[in-house]
Amino acid sequence: MTVTISALGEREFFAWYSLLAEYAASNDVTLSDEHVMRVFTAVQAPGSFGLVAHDEGGSVVGLVHVRRVERLLTEEAAYEVEDLFVSQDARRQGVATALIEHVRTRAESDGLGRLRWVAKQDDPAAKALQEKFAASAGGWVLQSLPVA
Repeated sequence: MTVTISALGEREFFAWYSLLAEYAASNDVTLSDEHVMRVFTAVQAPGSFGLVAHDEGGSVVGLVHVRRVERLLTEEAAYEVEDLFVSQDARRQGVATALIEHVRTRAESDGLGRLRWVAKQDDPAAKALQEKFAASAGGWVLQSLPVA
């Protein structure tokens, strides 16, 4: 599938919202209208951005939310993918790869040294995407530990 990546804006809000709701449901998260607006506002804030992937017909088939983070020890800035989701119908067609490549290209043009993201270990598609980029990851794996 050929996809076009664009910045998340008001024009894509309802298509993005539909994907966000599907993503949330797949993670057992209930979204309120207030929560949705907080997410939309957060990815518009300085240091963060949201992107959407459009298929050949112009439908939004994927989303990614990204924020800039600073590594304190190395003083190196990075982009961190907060959320990455592709609609069921568009999976295994290169949409997630296109989104990650777009973010990586942006990180490079912004002079950042790293792109990182968290993926569920029991999600075969997420694992395959991580493995696709594993050689350039330098052996690092980012873990997420719940505290409550």
